[in-house]
Amino acid sequence: MTAGVPPLPATLIGTSTKSYLGAEAARAWGPTVLGRLQASGVDPGSTYICPAFALIPLLRDGFGAGGGLVGAQDVSVHPPGPFTGEVSAPLLAELGVRMVMAGHPERRRLFGESDDTVLAKVRATAREGMAPVVVVGEAVEGESAVAAVSAQIDAVIGDTDCPGGLVVAYEPAWAIGRDRPAPAEHVVDVVAALRSLLAPRGDSVRVLYGGSAQPGTFTAIAEAAQGDAQAVPDGVFLGRAGVDPDSFADVATEVWNIRRE
Repeated sequence: MTAGVPPLPATLIGTSTKSYLGAEAARAWGPTVLGRLQASGVDPGSTYICPAFALIPLLRDGFGAGGGLVGAQDVSVHPPGPFTGEVSAPLLAELGVRMVMAGHPERRRLFGESDDTVLAKVRATAREGMAPVVVVGEAVEGESAVAAVSAQIDAVIGDTDCPGGLVVAYEPAWAIGRDRPAPAEHVVDVVAALRSLLAPRGDSVRVLYGGSAQPGTFTAIAEAAQGDAQAVPDGVFLGRAGVDPDSFADVATEVWNIRRE
């Protein structure tokens, strides 16, 4: 899959539907979002969804066929073989998956994933030409976010070659699942630091903000950046706010319009 993989779009709006979305809701999600994006003039190729494994073919044949990108929420560290219940990176690539999540705080907290596990998933993803979506962020509000994300990037990405591109989503663990995102002034500082840390990788990296992102979040971040383009993320990564197709389309339109200003 590595050969001929197109670069990631400059603007990127995505969602992980976690395990909220069922099959019927997933069938409706794609057409609803695509219709809304078309009406708003948003390029669907700048949007993606990471559904549960079982929904990937369904979203690929619906949302993906209309130009949207389809990702995965997880991947096995093992190659194809005698690993019951695992979903390998080559299989995901064969299914047309464009990006794969790694390092989400829920995976760390609920399933005990370590930095070494996340690094193995990042490398497995990158080998197949898919883009790792690496989630980084400090665990506790008030601790140094820059120090935390710097250490995480070293530990879970390191010198991994990512020919299919790399997405780094800043999601402070303390902001996930709350009713509001991290303060915009805080986000712009961390985004600017991430761009500096990732600069050696050139233009193949996209930096997003997640962590209870919702309608209005990107607008607040852009305003807090006060014209500093380096402090504005390339888009947002939604959780609960992206499960509803209308909410996702609203955020995608918001981000798209601001990024085009």
